[in-house]
Amino acid sequence: MPSASQSTETHLGFSRGNLVLVVDTGGTKTAAWLVEVIGDNEHRLLGQARTSAGNPLSVGFEKAAQAIHEACAAVRHLAISSDRQIGHAVFSIAGAANRQMAQRFTEWANSARFAHRVAIVSDVLPILAAGSPDCCGVALIAGTGSSAFGRSADGQTKRCGGWGYLLGDEGSGYAIGRAALQHSLNVLESGSPAHGLAESMLSALGASTVTELTRTIYGSADPRHTIAAFAPIVAGAADRGDPVACQIFAEAAAALAGLAARTAQTVNLADTNFSLAISGGVLINSPRLRQLLQAELTECGLSCAVNIVNEPLAGCLRLAHPRFAGTLVEWHSPQ
Repeated sequence: MPSASQSTETHLGFSRGNLVLVVDTGGTKTAAWLVEVIGDNEHRLLGQARTSAGNPLSVGFEKAAQAIHEACAAVRHLAISSDRQIGHAVFSIAGAANRQMAQRFTEWANSARFAHRVAIVSDVLPILAAGSPDCCGVALIAGTGSSAFGRSADGQTKRCGGWGYLLGDEGSGYAIGRAALQHSLNVLESGSPAHGLAESMLSALGASTVTELTRTIYGSADPRHTIAAFAPIVAGAADRGDPVACQIFAEAAAALAGLAARTAQTVNLADTNFSLAISGGVLINSPRLRQLLQAELTECGLSCAVNIVNEPLAGCLRLAHPRFAGTLVEWHSPQ
């Protein structure tokens, strides 16, 4: 059952029985919850849905909107069938840090009349909301790509990284998979027998030559996600003690720690004991990477409480709280 600090304030529609819709969409999936406020600090999950990827930066606005609409439709019928209105809807969308993109989604969401009030937020803000007491600290995401977001108690905010795979995404699944593929190509070119990580990679690819490997990657419908999908193979090799895989993960941890440190510095948190909310498939699914990250953070001189955020929707739910209105969340109503 999802829970977050909530209020029964009625001026924003957060009285008992109020329905709240929260949606999180990114590079791999779109997920939605419909919840009912049943008391202070308590909610009841009425329905949940999951659809396709909805990152407008990779699939385009129209496909992203379609994925979000399908997820919302799957849970909204629970409200419609009981003749109840959804009071608030929070949409966490990759790329929504861009004001133009956020405005476009706001207009679309209002025209679809998903709720009485709608808020569009970036994909990193819910991570910080779910992984810190007062939505202050640093959120660090490492999935297919990587990015970070910092917010201080006095309201300073800064997003770092998130430059995409051509210019950044350090420490991400893409960066890890790419390094493993490069290692495999070097082994093939050398003519040496493949073993360890290279053997695992080539087996997964069904490739035994440089040409076969490169053809498979470049012929993929989505090379970025194809490459990132090799991160679990690297993780498995590292867990078995493969030295190359261990080095790749050590470099990823150092890159992520550097990204977190850079973000903390920009909002004047580097010299404080702050919350570090971590999320994304790579960090969540690899205890080794988290351990290495913790060591690197210490090496950087950072003092932070690391909190794993498994479900960004929990952060979206917290952001629907009236306490954030006018600060982190900007509400809009259909005309």
